[in-house]
Parts: sequence; structure tokens; C-alpha cells
Amino acid sequence: MRAYLALMHMRIPDRLDFAITLAPECESQACVPWSILTLVENAVRHGIDPSETGGQIDVRVRAVDGQLVVEVEDDGVGLAGSSSGLGTGLASLRERLRGHYGEAARLQLESGASGHGAIARLQWPLTSP
Repeated sequence: MRAYLALMHMRIPDRLDFAITLAPECESQACVPWSILTLVENAVRHGIDPSETGGQIDVRVRAVDGQLVVEVEDDGVGLAGSSSGLGTGLASLRERLRGHYGEAARLQLESGASGHGAIARLQWPLTSP
């Protein structure tokens, strides 16, 4: 994910900024392969790329009430006119999450503040260290 964002920043340096915040207690947590990258790619492709001015992508990973919570937020064009979050990449991710964590995993997609951008949120139980 870091390498992908760095590469995209090199491709469109004047149109993409990003920040990654990883809580120390989450560094050793297991993650479904490519799950966060799927959300980051969607933020670039559907949020930042179509925006005339580009934007910011923030990736936050934290522990909340025994759950690992991953948020990928962009301030791009937003969800207006999208297909309600049922695209191929997200549908595949939901299936992979279900395969690893059953019904304990969640994937949510919502509009950002004031209708700008989007927030994709993954959540699954923390694993023992």
C-alpha cells in the first residue's frame, strides 16, 4: 500500500497527497492480503483521478473495542453516481473477508464530509499477539 501510494504520488505529484497512520498496537495484526490496497486503489481511481484538483488520501489503522479498524478516506469526487459500493473489487473483498473472519468482518462505504470524498471502513476482530 505504501509503495502503491508513493508510485501514484510520483505519477500525479501535484494532484495526490497521502498520509498513513498506524497505531503501534496494530503493527503485528494479521490482514487479509490486498484488502487495504483494494480500498486505496479505489480511492485513487474513483476519488482522486476524476477530480480536477486531485486530493488527499488518509489511511488510518487502529484498535477499537477488540476490533481492528482500517479507514481509507479520500476527499475526491465522492460517491454521487457510483454503483452503491457493489463493484467487482469490493464484492471480491467482501467474499475474502467472509472467508477469513465469517460474519465478524465488516466493509462499509460512506460519503465523506459535506458530500465530498468517500470513507471505506474495514473491521475485523483483533488477533492475539
